Amino acid sequence: MAKLLFHLGQTFAKHRWKTIFGWLIVLGIILATLGINGIHFSDDIKMNGLKSLDTSEKIGQEFKQDSQKGNIRIVFQTKDKKGIVQPENIAQINQALNKISIQKHVVSASNPYESKTISQDMTTAFADLTYDVDYMQVNEKMVGDVKDALKPLHKAGIQTELTGNVMISPMEIGGTSEVIGIIVALIILVVTFGSLIAAGLPILSALVSLGASIGIVAILSSFIDMPNVTLTLAVMIGLAVGIDYALFILFKYRQIIRTEKDPIKAVGLATGTAGSAVIFAGITVIIAVCGLSLVGIDFLAVMGFASAISVLFAVLSALILMPAFIGLLHKKIKPQKAKKVGKEDTLWTKFVIGKPLIAFLCSIILLGGLSIPFANMELGIPDNGTKPADSTEKKAYDILSDKFGEGFNGPLAVLVHIEKPEDAANLETVVKHISSMKNVAYAIPQLNEAKDYALISVIPKTGPTDVKTADLVHDLRDYNQTTESKYNLNLEVTGQSAINIDMSQKLNDAIPVFASVIVILAFLLLMVVFRSLLIPLKAVLGFVLTLTATLGFTTLILQEGVLKDVFGISETGPILAFLPVITIGILFGLAMDYEVFLMSRIHEEYTLSKDNVHSIKTGLRESGPVIVAAALIMFSVFISFVFAPDSMIKSIGIALGFGVLFDAFIVRLTIIPALTKLFGKASWYLPKWLDKILPSLDIEGHDLKDK
Repeated sequence: MAKLLFHLGQTFAKHRWKTIFGWLIVLGIILATLGINGIHFSDDIKMNGLKSLDTSEKIGQEFKQDSQKGNIRIVFQTKDKKGIVQPENIAQINQALNKISIQKHVVSASNPYESKTISQDMTTAFADLTYDVDYMQVNEKMVGDVKDALKPLHKAGIQTELTGNVMISPMEIGGTSEVIGIIVALIILVVTFGSLIAAGLPILSALVSLGASIGIVAILSSFIDMPNVTLTLAVMIGLAVGIDYALFILFKYRQIIRTEKDPIKAVGLATGTAGSAVIFAGITVIIAVCGLSLVGIDFLAVMGFASAISVLFAVLSALILMPAFIGLLHKKIKPQKAKKVGKEDTLWTKFVIGKPLIAFLCSIILLGGLSIPFANMELGIPDNGTKPADSTEKKAYDILSDKFGEGFNGPLAVLVHIEKPEDAANLETVVKHISSMKNVAYAIPQLNEAKDYALISVIPKTGPTDVKTADLVHDLRDYNQTTESKYNLNLEVTGQSAINIDMSQKLNDAIPVFASVIVILAFLLLMVVFRSLLIPLKAVLGFVLTLTATLGFTTLILQEGVLKDVFGISETGPILAFLPVITIGILFGLAMDYEVFLMSRIHEEYTLSKDNVHSIKTGLRESGPVIVAAALIMFSVFISFVFAPDSMIKSIGIALGFGVLFDAFIVRLTIIPALTKLFGKASWYLPKWLDKILPSLDIEGHDLKDK
């Protein structure tokens, strides 16, 4: 592979303008297609394979309710006592609702004065709009028409806020988060290379690859249901690895031109050596994110495949565009300064290699301490209560919670199957028992037309993500044993809290399988590359430490509220239910990147010298700086998403950002070299019989030694 990449690198560098124009043509075709198809992301996370969701579908069938149809809830509030029932306000609200009811695709607009959806103090009311199209087809213009019809109410002193299953607030593609990440990355690269032009090349390469990959993902959103967090995650990953992979090629080129005077040949050598490692690292990340499909939840699989597209284009850009860019601007790129002979020790190598046991123990204590909060981590799905304080969804949530009770935003639905007509008489007793349960505000039953199913709407006293509400779900499900044996009535429970519980359970069941598959696969790949048993074992065990510390630190911020003001967290609560599995998939792939870039250099030196200590020092001295730069860039890109308004995006940014820091600086640059020193030559032990049957995989470019 190294020889093929060597020739390709030279070809792209020689024909740099053709290469660049060819890529731009592809990018133009993608963007033109996107312009025709448009973007169709959803603000909703659609799950599958959960018991509570099956119950929801059954409710839709038996009670003729279509949960896929778009709906908007309009919340009205006045400052005056009993202001919502004052004649002039009634007239204004009725007039606005009449205008909305005749808008295109609006099937119905409930009247709060007829449906009695008015708060006890008569300051607040709400009306529900139903559309005849799927919630994903309720576009920004349709929501804007509703807002326009409500504008006269604002002049009359009536506050209006919107919530519902449609996208109320338009999704932003690109913005403050990405810009901040790019600026910080540029500063890091300028410091690393000492040249603005050299620093700009990895960012330019990443942006072009990101444009192509995000364009393809956006096009696919027209054919596949995608939550908008899919796009954000793809941007995060694509931008981070795009810069890093290009950085590795450029860094290697600057090392090679210290001795190789032909820039075209130097580009080929850089692509053949670092390019092999980039491909291996990219494949590892792609395998990890595609592994999300093993969880069995469709939207996680979609998120994984979208991220894989971003990583694939990042690899292609590093191998195709970077050689062309370097060939174009090679005169502006200076060689890396050579270290003085005999000066292989740095302050860091003196500590890690000189006192490996202390370095190892300090790292274990630090990561172990950060892992403690992980034991208390609670999982859930964010609702409108976690949205930014200035968003209309958050305001609607708070008003409804304040005036109608916290549980009003998270009602539970109990579906009762009445097998025999004579058993219907027991329904009233069941409703009374449910109403008397701890944490139940009230319960309202209704029968379907066939009278073989009853739907009991249960309003808890606490919010949808509250632990007490989760306890109520368990109590209702346990109560089913009584109703079946005593009343011959079967109970099924659904609602947001029920879905949280079911999803958490499904993820908990899937995580061991998912983690085992990618860890075993990575172990085998690393064993083939480094011809060792201990090197891959240390790599995967080090990742376990990274993961527990990352999730512990994330729990400390998002759930316990430590440093929440620093990160702009307005509301603490359960950790995003699918954050652990996303963190495992993505962070594992990135961790293996750093493992490969560090250990490949150490292994390359050990193959030549058979001196373990010298090899570790060489690896830390030569690969350490690029890993530090790459990790800081990754961190800056991920952590910049803390500035995003969406709580889901914030939590992903925090987890991945600090996960990268913990893994790169504590695990890869401290624990791994310290253990490699402590184990000595045993680090490179591989049974002879195993060495014979394992395939040979050269990612260090040994085949190019004769070049």
